[in-house]
Amino acid sequence: MPPYALQLLIALVLVGVTRLAAYPLTVGGGVVDALDAVLMMLALVNLRLAWTGANASGGGRAPAWFVVAGLVTAGLITLAMVAALTPRPA
Repeated sequence: MPPYALQLLIALVLVGVTRLAAYPLTVGGGVVDALDAVLMMLALVNLRLAWTGANASGGGRAPAWFVVAGLVTAGLITLAMVAALTPRPA
């Protein structure tokens, strides 16, 4: 397994953890999930590290499987971040 694949795997695990952990925070008249937002920020950092590593090791081009997996991970992170930051009634 290439070293940058571990960072991608960590980002995917962080997306999965959001379904298990929650820390509701009341903002205005609604509730947002602060812990999920922090976990998604960490997932984005790991995805960025993985993307940089994949491009550096491939001579400036990441492998095709990594590009597809990275884009899917970015989409999952985006959906989880929107879900975490969308206010729900208290």
